[in-house]
Amino acid sequence: MAKPDYIICLECESEVDEFTWRDGEIRRAACDVCGNNDPDAFALPEDFEQDFEDDDGDEDEEEYLDDLEEDEDDEE
Repeated sequence: MAKPDYIICLECESEVDEFTWRDGEIRRAACDVCGNNDPDAFALPEDFEQDFEDDDGDEDEEEYLDDLEEDEDDEE
């Protein structure tokens, strides 16, 4: 696999373009935004997008609706 142009920090979701790539793996990386330097806490852009698409957000939506109902009850 060829070296990607950038990788994604899984801590803050920033793009990181300075990293060490060897044998198809991220060997060394450091996020300038949050300071993350754990190579396992970075993802390739296509892997990150796939993980984001797999997360359907149902829990967040349910939590939002519950909060909305509570706010309406408080107003009454």
